[in-house]
Amino acid sequence: MMALLAGTLAVPALVFAAPGPAVEIDRTEAEVGQTVTVDLAAWPTGNVLIELCGNGGERGSADCAVAAAATTFVGEEGRGTAMITIVKPPIGCPCVVSARPVTGGRARTVPLKIKGVPVLTAAQRRTVSAAPARDLTVSGIRVSGGGPSTAWLGGPAERTVTFTVRNTGRAPVTDPPLTLAAGRGAAPTGILDAPAIGTLAPGQERTFEVGVKLPGPAFGRYTVVGELTGIDRPARFTARTSSYPWGLPVLLALALPATVVRGLRNRGGHRPAAVPPQSPPTTMNEVVAANIGQWRRVRNLPRTALADTLTSLTGTAWTADQIESAETFTPPRRFDADELLAFSRALDVPIPALLLAPPEGMMNGGDPRRET
Repeated sequence: MMALLAGTLAVPALVFAAPGPAVEIDRTEAEVGQTVTVDLAAWPTGNVLIELCGNGGERGSADCAVAAAATTFVGEEGRGTAMITIVKPPIGCPCVVSARPVTGGRARTVPLKIKGVPVLTAAQRRTVSAAPARDLTVSGIRVSGGGPSTAWLGGPAERTVTFTVRNTGRAPVTDPPLTLAAGRGAAPTGILDAPAIGTLAPGQERTFEVGVKLPGPAFGRYTVVGELTGIDRPARFTARTSSYPWGLPVLLALALPATVVRGLRNRGGHRPAAVPPQSPPTTMNEVVAANIGQWRRVRNLPRTALADTLTSLTGTAWTADQIESAETFTPPRRFDADELLAFSRALDVPIPALLLAPPEGMMNGGDPRRET
């Protein structure tokens, strides 16, 4: 009875489970030179690599016709389409059309019969698996650049990614396909021009430099991902960089005093010069405090969540009470440059957004008593 009940309860999970990434092709058999349409459904957003492979694609791109591969972009709807031309794979069938994210991940395959391409026997496939290893490793990954440029004023940023490829296998490798992408998040979609690797003998290594241009306005943290295929196991690597428009806060800091002076003169009218204004002007610390509260509410971040993020960014413990004190400016907190950068990253806003005067209704930092 318990087993029957457990089986009954398990049925809905099987029936209603969300489908994973799927691959479909417009035919089950093709000839060399023909074109096959590949449709993707329920895939995560990003670039997807589509290859025609022999040997069931068991060794990854080492079994695939990498020169005839295609790349397509999958949008938020999870769908994508590409066309590949049928060629003879580097090894015999069983043949498949393979699709996988450019940034790495498990490949999904669908079988395809190719006329004129022999099918490997079980013994032949075992022999292939025992062949000398074709392995590459990537090391010495670093990102350079970031000096004074248009990025300091919110323009595009330029970086250079350096990495070393070494043949750690027992067989030479010639021009393994390299894919590079840059952008925000862990799965960037901006495809970069990748260099040709050339031929690497066992134990040989070669260092490469690749230019990366981050489109303006370049702000925040960026990721560069790469993957070498055409070998027994894909070699993946990741590099990270950041760009912040430091020049804008400097310009704002220089321009703000003149703006305040003009405002005082306009409000003073015909008063005698010795009579001070009725209320003091808003200080920069008060402006920052009001903006922190405003952007925290825009991001729908509880104070505890913001405190946890600041703790991880600064290495100093922050509490919800400290966040409340920082954003209500009673009395105003004296923010230093490191704190401005930390709040900028935690709230995912450029530093100038914390320095510009918010709307009049936000200058009191909102009403913290309404928050739970």
